[in-house]
Amino acid sequence: MELIYENEYGKAEYDSTNKLLRTQYIGVAQAEPIIDLLRKVLPFAEKGKIRHMLANLTGMRGSFAGAMNFFETEFYPHMLDNGLETYAMAFSHDAMTKFAALQLNLKVMGKLDWHAFPSLDEAEIWTETKIQERARVNYI
Repeated sequence: MELIYENEYGKAEYDSTNKLLRTQYIGVAQAEPIIDLLRKVLPFAEKGKIRHMLANLTGMRGSFAGAMNFFETEFYPHMLDNGLETYAMAFSHDAMTKFAALQLNLKVMGKLDWHAFPSLDEAEIWTETKIQERARVNYI
């Protein structure tokens, strides 16, 4: 794993073998640190390296609604334009985090193979399945 960026609230790491970006967030949700972290990912994505993304929100509490405009108008359009194919999110059991995750899913529905899961294990299994499926399609 290659560390792309880390702040006091989370980190972004890249797995070059699978073209997978993994992000992790901890603590009380705050828009500024989330946006700070993801803005560091955008130039990396321009290299066309990121095909899959897995966000671990299991250690986060609260709503990230303050970052929704950034996700909708900047982050996802940029990532999609640069080749992002799948996105898995593992959310915490915090009701506000879960609600924000589901709202985000509604915003990107139909634009990306995007799923939210109640555990990191489920998100990892789904992501690995998608990576393998796309590798077979690209191989054929």
